Amino acid sequence: MTDQTPSPERRKAERLQERADKLTQQSEQASERAHDMYGRFAGGQPLLRGHHSYRSARRTKDRADAASERAVDAYKAAEKARRDAKWAKAHADAKDAITAVTSTRSRPWEPADFQVGDIVTVRVFETSTSTYRVKRVNKKTLTLDGGGGGWDDPKREYDRILSRTRDGHTITNPADGESE
Repeated sequence: MTDQTPSPERRKAERLQERADKLTQQSEQASERAHDMYGRFAGGQPLLRGHHSYRSARRTKDRADAASERAVDAYKAAEKARRDAKWAKAHADAKDAITAVTSTRSRPWEPADFQVGDIVTVRVFETSTSTYRVKRVNKKTLTLDGGGGGWDDPKREYDRILSRTRDGHTITNPADGESE
């Protein structure tokens, strides 16, 4: 982007990363607490039924087990938050890259910019792209070669085209191709 303010997608990725870091720290602290609670049993002494220390040891073990479960749950939450943050960052990066390509255009793509056999990179979903060979140039769309013998040939509107390659020369701004 041209200004210094991060995009909403970038801010979301940063928030998710902060959450992942916080949950990782909480997970480590919970794991340390559980480890400390098990310290009473470090020598391997079993719980002795009928012994005066049994009830106290049983409570300590139950608390340590519960703390271990909380630590595992916190670790799983931290891992999920880390995956979410990674996905959000990739999403923001892709969106920024697509925005950078489309914001520099001096005019939109139109049918006269394409010929059968051109290679085009198109935005398939919000942030993912695919590359195809142009099979047919239509008034509102390009018919692209899906590789399945015709039954799976996708059509894409011109506003979804990111670049065109012809004779080894790639352009992202349709005005650049007017001299050809």
